[in-house]
Amino acid sequence: MRHAATRRTLAPYEEVQTLPHYLVGEALDGVLYVSSPPTARAQGLTPLLGRAPEGWWWTAEPRLLLGEDVLVPDLAGWVGGRPATLPDGSFIDRVPDWVCEVLTPATAKLDLTLKLPRYARAGIRHAWVINPVHRVVEMFRLDHERWMLTHTLVGEELVRAEPFLRADLPLTPFWTQA
Repeated sequence: MRHAATRRTLAPYEEVQTLPHYLVGEALDGVLYVSSPPTARAQGLTPLLGRAPEGWWWTAEPRLLLGEDVLVPDLAGWVGGRPATLPDGSFIDRVPDWVCEVLTPATAKLDLTLKLPRYARAGIRHAWVINPVHRVVEMFRLDHERWMLTHTLVGEELVRAEPFLRADLPLTPFWTQA
């Protein structure tokens, strides 16, 4: 997946809506990032979607409207059920409680340097970063708009960690795509 960044004059919400359905658009600080769909990552996420812990609702690649920014995490979750979408049905403006980014060579820079800080500014309480090549999961908790690394797991098949302390979640779907 390649990212192309361009400065635009339309509002990010409007600009993302003008993209063809086969492209993923994200807008951060007035810059539009366009990429092809992350099919390999989406396949790795599919087995997890049916395993959301009790009380959580998860979805893959939601289009989040966070203030003026549009972000598309690989996976996001909300406590207490499915959040409402905007009237057009394509954007969620409720801040998730947890996001997960699966790194690829094409997405790592954007995910780590721009998206993670933006998630912190939005008040998302938990973030996971998965590196399938090295089989590493880093888990972060928000502490005063800064991420605090709480756990680093290497090569684990199952994980039980914040914010899902009551569920064993499989990581093998991510390792098989590396």
